[in-house]
Amino acid sequence: MSNEEGHPVLNPSGATQAIEPPEGATAVGTGKGGVGKSTVAAHLAGESAAAGHRTLLICVTGQDDDDLGIKRYGCGVQPQGVTALDGEGLYRAIHDRVPLQPIREVRPNLDVLPGGPRVADIANVLMLRLMQEGPGVVLSLARSLAPIAPLYDRIIFDSAPEQDALEQLVLAAARTLIVPTRSDESSIKGMERISKNFKVVKQQVNPYLQMAGAFLYGSNPSATLMHSSVREDIRTTLGEGTPILETIVGYREVPARNARKKGLLFGEYAELLPNTASAYDVKAGRAKAEDVVPDTIIPLSKEMRSLTTEIFEHHRRVA
Repeated sequence: MSNEEGHPVLNPSGATQAIEPPEGATAVGTGKGGVGKSTVAAHLAGESAAAGHRTLLICVTGQDDDDLGIKRYGCGVQPQGVTALDGEGLYRAIHDRVPLQPIREVRPNLDVLPGGPRVADIANVLMLRLMQEGPGVVLSLARSLAPIAPLYDRIIFDSAPEQDALEQLVLAAARTLIVPTRSDESSIKGMERISKNFKVVKQQVNPYLQMAGAFLYGSNPSATLMHSSVREDIRTTLGEGTPILETIVGYREVPARNARKKGLLFGEYAELLPNTASAYDVKAGRAKAEDVVPDTIIPLSKEMRSLTTEIFEHHRRVA
């Protein structure tokens, strides 16, 4: 079958043999872009690695989000003889049916398989194989992950909102799903897509998949009345039993943008604050504007750390 966009999706009446996902495999996914998904996934992976857990981040997204500075600053060690950048590594693994080869040591304890434009071509590969393999084609990522999964304590997926086929690919390889959203109606409605894919994948190929919860991202923490309304919308969309996280990461555009441009996580960027240049240094020509670290990075860093801690706690409860 294919959806209205021509992308392969599972047959509602199909079934296939399950592959049990690793215990520590968590997908961050939603049906709409721009809700903090990739940023949260990168921070989950970074915080996990910093805590001493051997961690793998897999970015199944066509956008080349570089929160960790992999492409811009050459962080990590590329696989020998091939590139994993721009989604090439993920595409090659799925197309050639071989184990994933991530970029190693992007941070201590952290390996990463980046996303990028080449990821979009995976949907075409799945569509070509669907007629022969049936619903089992959605386990392609799970199969490529299985040989290296024992090397890691935690595996974080950044799931693409662009295509059902890619979203299902991630959900078939994950143990838990965590769903971010913003407060606007478009973001709430976008969760209907991930909810549909969650139910289909759980029913047909991954009975181990569990909903770890949902959370509001990029909102004013003091807007409690609005948050209450959004939580009701979330439960209506994802189900009444959906756990909703308490932590809200506020919208602070300047430090978030600056951190990404430098390839740093929020906590790493906050560590630069004691040695920041000043506005006077910029005016005098001794520094550039991007050398000024805004003090708003401190609350942003604290909120993100609180969120990642809460997400991992919810994962432990449902796993």
